[in-house]
Amino acid sequence: MAYLIKEAVQFKELTKVALHNVKSEEFDIIEVLPLSNDGYCQALIDKVFEISHSEIADFIKHHLIYVKDKLHWINKFEKLVSVNESLFKKERNRTKLMKIITTAEFVRSSLKKPVTIKDIDSPAPRYINADSEERYFSFYKTQKDLEQMEDYCDQIIFLTNEKYEYEQANIHFINPKLPEYSEQCNKKIEHLQHIRRLQEELQVVKEEKCNYNKLQFNGNVNQLVDIFYQLSRELFVNGRSYLDGNVNDIAKMIAYSFVDKDGNKLSIETVKTILTPSREEKRPNNAKRIDVDKLL
Repeated sequence: MAYLIKEAVQFKELTKVALHNVKSEEFDIIEVLPLSNDGYCQALIDKVFEISHSEIADFIKHHLIYVKDKLHWINKFEKLVSVNESLFKKERNRTKLMKIITTAEFVRSSLKKPVTIKDIDSPAPRYINADSEERYFSFYKTQKDLEQMEDYCDQIIFLTNEKYEYEQANIHFINPKLPEYSEQCNKKIEHLQHIRRLQEELQVVKEEKCNYNKLQFNGNVNQLVDIFYQLSRELFVNGRSYLDGNVNDIAKMIAYSFVDKDGNKLSIETVKTILTPSREEKRPNNAKRIDVDKLL
């Protein structure tokens, strides 16, 4: 065998079929002689290297037809590929490995919702940006796949992997009437990131409209922020800081709760800068510092 597995994993259900029950000679693992779990794992890996990149999704969905616990099977299949990652050393196989992991994650997310996994026909040629030996690249189809993903991180990872696969592929056809595939992926990533920032900014506005008055601090802003810096970075009780939290959360809490001595709202970015350990010059000197340790 060209790709002998280094390690097997235990499947609860083996998607092997007898010769008279074959549904797809391309995807099915046909059992002629009794097949052990280890033999089944080897057969799965053999199939993985036989099929093309563009057939991976159909291959996974085909095997899910045979099992009751689809999540268990997809998890074990992904683990089998992961523990035998060393078989995917060649550059061409590295892209296949990424495709398998991305597809497995997408299918798993679909199963958890749960959503019926539907076969999606190949798009019309006019929607295909480019073609390679292994697969086609269609941003039209990529958009459709994105619409089924609700999680922002899943969308960014999916687009990043698509861009990587395109840039590594041996392209033999490019549709001159469509934008470059990787550039469309880039623009979509930027668009999603922009929407994310807008959502965060709008959330800030909503939180600022809470039904309570902010407290006015009549000293310098850096004195106020330094109090929280001391509590989170310099003062400890039972081995833990008095105030547990990251810089972003503490900065938001301060900005949402206080105004300066002139009644102006505080800038979250300014507060974050003062809270940053390396920006000592932004915090008050010893003469102007409010020493919290003496107050405790």
